[in-house]
Amino acid sequence: MKKFLSTNIRLKLLALAFATALWFFVAGQSDTEVGFLVPIGFKGIPKEMVMTSSPPEDAEVRVAGPRFIINNLSPSQIIVEIDLSEAREGLNTARLQPKDVSTPIGVGVLRVRPSSIDVRMENLVSLSLPVKVKLAGKPAEGFRVVGVTASPKSVNASGTKKDIKTMGGVYTRPIDISGLDATANFTVPLEIPPHEFRSVSAETVTVKVKIELER
Repeated sequence: MKKFLSTNIRLKLLALAFATALWFFVAGQSDTEVGFLVPIGFKGIPKEMVMTSSPPEDAEVRVAGPRFIINNLSPSQIIVEIDLSEAREGLNTARLQPKDVSTPIGVGVLRVRPSSIDVRMENLVSLSLPVKVKLAGKPAEGFRVVGVTASPKSVNASGTKKDIKTMGGVYTRPIDISGLDATANFTVPLEIPPHEFRSVSAETVTVKVKIELER
């Protein structure tokens, strides 16, 4: 310990003097206020739930601090996050308070507007949906389609009850079989509605189109 205290004494004293001068400089600065529009973030959303409302995107945050800090402050240095870990299905009113705002050292939060926002949450449900194949065009003359199979035959999808309960299946993108005169396999993407499903177990499937001569 003595060795630590006795080494680089000059540098330690210089650092102490600098820190002291900085403290007095900051303490001597008069506080000033400024307001920012800051994006609202959400954390802690339960895995089995999803937000289905459109709450305000920004919050007005009024902060105060020493003038030299405030003059160099930007909205990107302020973070507004609402914790939804205790949210329940349905309409939730989330309080937005100064404690939900993170700021650089020396900057205090005076107020946040709005003081609360409504967030609607819904539980996700999962179910197995059959894959339905879309064909376009006609085989070559004298040939016909005698069978169509998809692998996998079904996919697991998750979404809200409202969006997913009416879904009878998931369709492939149209497969052009124009002029086909023999059985063929296709790797084809699924047509996944962007708003109905939150997740799907597969994005593509293999489709076998069986072609035979007409009798």
